[in-house]
Amino acid sequence: MPLTAAAKDVITTFRNGLASLLRPEDSVLVLIDHQPYQLANVNSHEPQMVINNTAGLAKAAKAFGVPTILTTVIAERGGLLFPQITDVFPGQEVIDRTFINTWEDQKVVDAVRSPSSA
Repeated sequence: MPLTAAAKDVITTFRNGLASLLRPEDSVLVLIDHQPYQLANVNSHEPQMVINNTAGLAKAAKAFGVPTILTTVIAERGGLLFPQITDVFPGQEVIDRTFINTWEDQKVVDAVRSPSSA
């Protein structure tokens, strides 16, 4: 049975072996709301550990060339993104949203769909 045009649009190239591993060109890291107020109710981890781990993830993404998108929500009230993260991406725009749900912000959605223009 032939595939419809819509079905062909969603089929990706099958890869196996080493070619099936995640690659930077197939990936995007979105760091969402790593702001001071988000740590206020974190009880499972020390706040500094959360910051250090996120900064480490950001550094790994940069080292491997993974496009990274930085977002905050209402930074004027919740605080700026932790400097340990923005220091990894100097000069990169931080998308400050007014929507709590990141995926309701068209600018973020567009950046994820086309990370090279983010």
